[in-house]
Amino acid sequence: MVTFSRREIYKLKKKIEMAGNHLCSVVYGSLPPETRTKQATMFNDEASDLNVLVASDAIGMGLNLNISRIIFSTLKKFDGICTRELTVPEIKQIAGRAGRYGSKFPVGEVTCLDAEDLPLLHSSLKSPSPIIERAGLFPTFDLLSVYSRLHGTDFLHPILERFLDKAKLSPDYFIADCEDMLKVAAIVDELPLALHDKYVFCQSPVDVRDDISTQGLTQKIMQRKAQFGLKKYLHLEHCGCLQHTINSRSLNRFTRS
Repeated sequence: MVTFSRREIYKLKKKIEMAGNHLCSVVYGSLPPETRTKQATMFNDEASDLNVLVASDAIGMGLNLNISRIIFSTLKKFDGICTRELTVPEIKQIAGRAGRYGSKFPVGEVTCLDAEDLPLLHSSLKSPSPIIERAGLFPTFDLLSVYSRLHGTDFLHPILERFLDKAKLSPDYFIADCEDMLKVAAIVDELPLALHDKYVFCQSPVDVRDDISTQGLTQKIMQRKAQFGLKKYLHLEHCGCLQHTINSRSLNRFTRS
């Protein structure tokens, strides 16, 4: 069962399990990678009672799953800016998780919970995938380091802003969205860190809309700095913990070494 918000995932899970016939695994993007893998493993295990997976589009991102049927609860998602219909590639990527060569189910099925969504599903599956004409590029540390030397500053936020403003690319490329990176850069610029360490932390999976997460990032950086010095910072790139509520998830995200 596929839906596109954490709240809806747990709502569907509860509804399915209350019917009494099935138990559910859950997978969504903000779960730590090891937790997603564990949930997927339990779903794949024939001896497990967890025979339904309720998930976001994270199921299309690097998980090996034995799925016989995909059911879209909706074909709309909030993309951080607005609620929109799924694109053809998004629908195909998710639908393609049902029935895969080499899996337990070589042939799969896909449908929608709401009959009104079926025309869009059918037309998307029949449509050719659009040709990707441009590729997104992300600013590397080497490029930002050059900017740092040119402008005589180790503050990452203004360096990144200048780079994004001045960078010129061929028509085949575009600069990837760096909005979250800019927000984290503004946070780490207030800490006594070298430029490279700031850049590393800007790659961390921090929810910049969550005050608890951003405060946790700052606290964890200073704890590691006091305990190990700068050389250990790379180990924090994928910190995270499984949550049971929204707040405990935010609080626990930075408690692991």
